[in-house]
Amino acid sequence: MKESVISCPLNEIIKEVAAFIAKLNGQSGSHIGYCGKQQQEISSYLQHELTDVPFGKAFVLAYKKETLIGVVGFDADFEQKSAEVWGPFVEVDHQDQAIYLFKDMLQLIPSEVEKLFMFPNKENETAITTAANFNFSKQSEQAILIMKRNDFSDSQFSKLPLLTEQRNSEMIRLHNLAFPNTYYNGEQIIKRINEHRKVFYYMREDKFAGYIYVEVEPEFSEASIEFFAVDERFRGQSIGTELLKGAVSWIFSFKEIDELRLCVNSTNNQAIRLYQKAGFKLADELYFFQKELKVLV
Repeated sequence: MKESVISCPLNEIIKEVAAFIAKLNGQSGSHIGYCGKQQQEISSYLQHELTDVPFGKAFVLAYKKETLIGVVGFDADFEQKSAEVWGPFVEVDHQDQAIYLFKDMLQLIPSEVEKLFMFPNKENETAITTAANFNFSKQSEQAILIMKRNDFSDSQFSKLPLLTEQRNSEMIRLHNLAFPNTYYNGEQIIKRINEHRKVFYYMREDKFAGYIYVEVEPEFSEASIEFFAVDERFRGQSIGTELLKGAVSWIFSFKEIDELRLCVNSTNNQAIRLYQKAGFKLADELYFFQKELKVLV
């Protein structure tokens, strides 16, 4: 096998890798939760979003003759001192390459990164085995639910206020309390807000009762509900339903969006029932793994 030392221009390599990941990530047996399934989207991300460590210094490739058979890499976030692992993506006849690719990838990780995350499908035995071999610990089990535009009726339409600067601290407090060890803290979510990433909120009795953070990518016809929480003082008052309706209404205001997805802890049966009642259907179940690099193998 040979690894990522080839003479093609970098953008051509990225296109090849994006096509490879898109093909494998569409199969539950090799699916990684945050990597995307569309070649164009993946290619754009690898070229423009890997800012702390660029593609050429973050990904390892394996070839058999001139055919790409394996890919693994990472998306580093120096501010959070962490990195999300992309893969390993390996052709079915070459699963033995996963461990070698992963070892080589670990050598590329800079000292600024102290934690690694993996988010494989429960059916992705290669990634799960790799996580075990490199001493990752399972943090949680997650369910991915999807809703299609046709599943959302006009009678469910609702409009909620967008988060304002005056409410930022209340949103940050609630988010960090509800999700203390997740991939975006409240401050990071505030920084991410733009025309395609929004936080909506709900007031009850002149108090901040809940929020919902959503993202859309019209260019790739994709949308997601990333986080939402209701203050425990106001639970059981249908506020979650109202937040959900408002977010979905905004998402489907983009004509390019025909489907949206969200991730929820598999043990949160109450939330799953709420989503399913609103029209969401279970799509995938995943594991969330973490590794502390202080004991790097």
